[in-house]
Amino acid sequence: MDQSAVTLETHKERILEAASNVFLESGFEQTSTADIAKRAKVSKRELYRHFSDKRAILAAVITQLQTDMQSRMNVKWSSTDDLVAVLNDAAATILDFILSKPFARLFRIVAAESYHDPEVAERFFQLGPHQGRKATAAYFKAQMKQGKLRVGDPLKAADDFLDLVVGAQLLTAVILGQVKTLPRKRAHVERSVEAFLTIYACENSAAKNSPKQLRRI
Repeated sequence: MDQSAVTLETHKERILEAASNVFLESGFEQTSTADIAKRAKVSKRELYRHFSDKRAILAAVITQLQTDMQSRMNVKWSSTDDLVAVLNDAAATILDFILSKPFARLFRIVAAESYHDPEVAERFFQLGPHQGRKATAAYFKAQMKQGKLRVGDPLKAADDFLDLVVGAQLLTAVILGQVKTLPRKRAHVERSVEAFLTIYACENSAAKNSPKQLRRI
């Protein structure tokens, strides 16, 4: 990649980072492309080289964050480690993402704008929760076929797992900026995985009978 391409990519990343901050601070409707360009320290002309308007910028912010997370989770779900280890690692990765500043910031922006622009919420949902649910279900379906999980609806199993890891209390705390009040991550992951396996692990599976195998968080 030549230097000009590197510069363009750097400017694009700065624009996306600046937009996330300004959207949260001032609100999407109150933010102008001039505000974003100023925060990113680029010209408006440079901004328009990458994005047609601020809605395109918000769409890019959503796509970047959710696509990056999905790529990380694809790696987790493709692991050949034992079931308990994979679930602990996946739960910890999901929790780290939900508790991260970039996600919390974007989640609040989308929640605030969803009433005015349903397409923003739809993009956020399709690239994030929807894709995550399908990837999780695909892993569980494979584990059911191998006799490691009780045979059932993989999508329902995915919903139950994700609800345990990312429940209403957690999302409420994230959107209200009250993450500090949540229990320790290690304990949360442990309880979530243990509860899931209590319901879904086959009686004779190693996951049902093995000691807790928790990743250090």
